[in-house]
Amino acid sequence: MTPGPRRADLEENRRYALLRLGLGCNAACLFCNVPWEQGGFPLRMSTQEAKRAILGISSCAERLDLSGGEPTLRPDLEELISRARASGIKIVELQTNGILLRRPRIKALRLAGLTHAFVGLHSQNPKLHDFLVRFPGAFKACLEAVRGLLEEGLEVTLNPVVTALSFRLLPGYMEFAARALPGLASVSLSVVQPHGRAWRNRFLLPRYGELSPFVELALEKAGSLGLLVNNPYCGLPLCIGGWHRRLSSCVEYCEAELGRKEDAMKFHPQACSACFLRSRCGGVWRDYPALHPLCDLRPVPREVRS
Repeated sequence: MTPGPRRADLEENRRYALLRLGLGCNAACLFCNVPWEQGGFPLRMSTQEAKRAILGISSCAERLDLSGGEPTLRPDLEELISRARASGIKIVELQTNGILLRRPRIKALRLAGLTHAFVGLHSQNPKLHDFLVRFPGAFKACLEAVRGLLEEGLEVTLNPVVTALSFRLLPGYMEFAARALPGLASVSLSVVQPHGRAWRNRFLLPRYGELSPFVELALEKAGSLGLLVNNPYCGLPLCIGGWHRRLSSCVEYCEAELGRKEDAMKFHPQACSACFLRSRCGGVWRDYPALHPLCDLRPVPREVRS
């Protein structure tokens, strides 16, 4: 049997501590799964609340992802990053839409201790990107932000949220990313979740069977360009898109290997019972069958494990 991924690879591709600094945002993404109107988090966490949360995280984690909403709306962001680094957190990643990030702010964030950025560039088509985030000019601003982050020496991952309007463009997205953004670290291939604002715009959720061949082509294109691509928690089941042949790049597989339990937001349909990777795959979102049939799921036999 082919050896599984090394523990170092598993650790590298699992989720890390995430701190939502509030749901306030300057965009109104059609696919947002944690919109401000849904509640559950404050619109803006106070500086002191954020510092207390960072201190608690620092006692058990060496990496912190700062998320929102949109964290760059906060004038205290540099202060929070500096506090995180001073408390012993080695890696601080900013999750952002990039709209507000200009080079002076990027430099200030880097000097405060920012090490990584996770940027939502959702299509290489400017009009489609701007339509999805509901912000005219967002594509141009985001692209310039990524270039500025790279120039400051930060490790950048693009996070395109794949929709029914964009999945056919995925192979070209990889080529665009590699050509237009030299030095890019990786791409995290998220897919619309049937939650929050995305549920109201559920026409955006692609059918997995239709999406799958385009993901495979995109992964082949990325590989030929030397671009790393990951399958995040909000990505795809392992039997879709050829991810069963790239297990060390799949967050759920890595976390399962490290002992993480199954997530209540997903389930395994009957088709998964014969899959060799069932215990290492989260399955599908519970509301997915309300939109698309489950016949696209194909159990992975033991002999094709990567």
